[in-house]
Amino acid sequence: MGLPIIGHSLSLLHAMRANKGEAWFHERIRKYGPISKLSLFGTPTVFLHGQAANIFIYTCDSKTFSNQQPASMRRVCGEKNILELSGKDHKRIRGSLVSFLKPEALKQYVGRWTKLESTWRCVGMAKMRSTIRNEDNSALLSDEEIEDNAVIIMIGGYDTSSILLTFLIRLLANEPSIYAAIVQEQEEIAKSKALGELLTWDDLTKMCTWRVAMETLKDNPSWVLFLQGASMTHMDERIFPNPSKINPTKFEQQAPAPPYCFVAFRGGPRMCPGYEFARIETLAMIHYLVTQVTCKLSCIDDSFCRDPMPAFNWGYQFILNQRNLMV
Repeated sequence: MGLPIIGHSLSLLHAMRANKGEAWFHERIRKYGPISKLSLFGTPTVFLHGQAANIFIYTCDSKTFSNQQPASMRRVCGEKNILELSGKDHKRIRGSLVSFLKPEALKQYVGRWTKLESTWRCVGMAKMRSTIRNEDNSALLSDEEIEDNAVIIMIGGYDTSSILLTFLIRLLANEPSIYAAIVQEQEEIAKSKALGELLTWDDLTKMCTWRVAMETLKDNPSWVLFLQGASMTHMDERIFPNPSKINPTKFEQQAPAPPYCFVAFRGGPRMCPGYEFARIETLAMIHYLVTQVTCKLSCIDDSFCRDPMPAFNWGYQFILNQRNLMV
C-alpha cells in the first residue's frame, strides 16, 4: 500500500508531471498484475487494467460497484452530478442530458452555430417549465440536480474539447502526411459548397478526420476518472498493433477495436453523453481551420505534463496565415 498516509501519491504525481504516467502504469502492471491495491491521496484504491476491467467498471450495477469522486470534486460539482450517481438516478439524469445531446437533436444545429447570442428569450418558458420531463416521463429533475449537472457539463465540456483540439493540431503539425490528407478531404468538401453554404450533418458523417481525432485520444487521453488504467488498453499491442505508431486507419469501420478497449469516451451505460457533440465540435473546428488558414508551430519545445489535465510546459504557440480558399 506504499508509504503511510502518503501511499503512492507522490510517485504517481511525479510521473504525471514528467508525462511518464504510462510508464508508471506499465511498471505497476509488470510488478503486481492487472489488479492490485494501493493508496492514493489518503484513500484505499484498487487498480484495474484490461478489457475485462473496463467492462466491469462501465456495465456493473450499483450494488456491485458505485461511483464516487474525491471529496474535493464533490464539493465543486455537488452530490447530484451524474458522475456520483448510479442505478435509476444515473439513468434518469443521463436520459435528460442525452435528450438534447443525441444526434437527432444536434443535427438540426449543424451549420447554424455561427455565433452565440449573449442572451436568450423564450416567451412562456416559466409556464412550460412545469411540463418538462424526461423521455420516459419520469420525475422532474430537482433544482439541485439541474445545478450540479450544469456544473459538470461546463467542466466536462471545457477542458476535454480544448485538449482534444490542441493535441489534434499538434499531431497535424508533426505529421505532414496526415495533415495533407485532412486538408485534401476538407478542401473537397469546401469546394462542393456554394458561396456562403455551411456544413451539414451529412458532411460530418463522411469525414475521415474523426479517425485522426480518435488516434489523438488514444495517445493523449484527456481525463482519467478512476485509477483503472483505462487508457492502458489503448497502448496494448494485443489490441492495437504498434500502438505508439500514428495510424488513424486502425479506426476504420472495417476493423473496429474490440468492445471496451478504446474508452476515450468511456463505454456502455457510462458512455459520455456529449460524445456526438464533441465529434461535431471537433470536425467543424478542424474543417474551418485547415480550409481557411495554415498553421505553423512557433515553439521549439512542445513537451507537456499532466496536472492532472495535459498542459504544455511552455505554452503552445503557432503562427496562422490566411489561405485563399474560403468557405
